[in-house]
Amino acid sequence: MGAASQGASLSTRASNPQSPVPSHQLLFFPKDHPMRNIWITVSYEGTNYAGFQRQPTRMTVQEMLENTLLQLTGKKTTIYFVARTDAGVHAYGQECTFYTESRIPGDRFVHAMNALLPRDIRVRQSREMDEDFSVRRRNFGKTYGYLLTESREASPFLVRTIWRTGKQLDLAKMEVAAKVLEGRHDFTSFRGNNAVPSDPVRLVHEIRLRKAGPLIWIYVTGEGFLYHMVRNIAGALVDAGSSVLAPDDLERILEARDRRELGLTAPAEGLALLKVYFQPITKEAIDETLQEPLYPWCGA
Repeated sequence: MGAASQGASLSTRASNPQSPVPSHQLLFFPKDHPMRNIWITVSYEGTNYAGFQRQPTRMTVQEMLENTLLQLTGKKTTIYFVARTDAGVHAYGQECTFYTESRIPGDRFVHAMNALLPRDIRVRQSREMDEDFSVRRRNFGKTYGYLLTESREASPFLVRTIWRTGKQLDLAKMEVAAKVLEGRHDFTSFRGNNAVPSDPVRLVHEIRLRKAGPLIWIYVTGEGFLYHMVRNIAGALVDAGSSVLAPDDLERILEARDRRELGLTAPAEGLALLKVYFQPITKEAIDETLQEPLYPWCGA
């Protein structure tokens, strides 16, 4: 839905007594009223978007959220977020904040925004926080899930969220390889091309794998990730499972600090941001995340 059509839709809702966004909620405070800090948890199916972060020429999730807030509050609003997911990547637990003078209660933004957003973007929760709260500064790390299949085909219900590898994979070999990548390492070899310069040393708390029939799930939990890092880990584990790489090869690739030493990057569609943690990460916290009903990545 474009900005013009969304604006027309908003106008209709504001004048319609049956509107899911009552017109009195579309008011905003006088200029001298203090700004409020709203925290939202967002889910999205990323197929139709050029990633999360705003781009000049392509539609993104951030732009959709900001357009929605403009229509709700009458003010241009900036969304601050934790993870800059790539084009085609999904999320169950993207965490965001924004400042607003709107009168809408913090816990009602979830309903007001969902009434305007497209179906492939949902606000799961909204709440008002202290002015200095920041999802970027307060988080301890994230869990990503990656879904793939050994088959060349996939259920039509999974085709937008799965990598069809067409390879027979040895789960035990993948688990051994995953252990090599756990811990604190220089992940330069796992950083995508054209990445923004940043410290390549990252802590991976745990890599967990699960298999059911031809389906394999990879769960990577860490304090922070480089551009394409999780997708490159998934690609490396597939190479390990198909005997293209051995654990010793992964140790050598880490030490090389050279992206050219690694194979192909796993495609975007299999990846989802599952959880951002605001408490120190423990095994129990990861277990709890993976028991949540986050279909098709976990909870099954």
